[in-house]
Amino acid sequence: MISSVSSGMSMPPPPPNTEQNLTTDQQTLISETLSEYDVDNLSEADAQSIIDTFAEADIQPGAALETALSDAGFDAKSIGELANVSTEGNRPPPPPPKQSDDEISSMADYLTELMEEKLTETNSTSLSDTDKASILEQVFEQFDITEGKSIINTSV
Repeated sequence: MISSVSSGMSMPPPPPNTEQNLTTDQQTLISETLSEYDVDNLSEADAQSIIDTFAEADIQPGAALETALSDAGFDAKSIGELANVSTEGNRPPPPPPKQSDDEISSMADYLTELMEEKLTETNSTSLSDTDKASILEQVFEQFDITEGKSIINTSV
């Protein structure tokens, strides 16, 4: 019975790789911009100016920028700290709390109950896509799961 429901569910695709490769023009801009500053005497205003220049050129924070800054003798983290730029938005969210066996069992029991009710109600041996979506919606609501999240956390 569960296979008839699970066959209609799929895991969302992984997020796209957002790491930016720097163009030749961006690399040149970075070099020219940094050549105007003394790495040992950067002020808050200097750091903010560097960040603003890069933002205007659509140069995103990431490994490529960090490497370019390092090659020029600058530290990306230090520049960000000087400019009071939060890096929290660039970090992935923490992993969700691990689900207990009781939570998973409770969810499986509830799912089984809903499927059996729907099969009895429709006097059928299989569930339609509409039925599956309705059951999944009820599970999300019952266990306070936000749209787009997996119903069972399989990460360790």
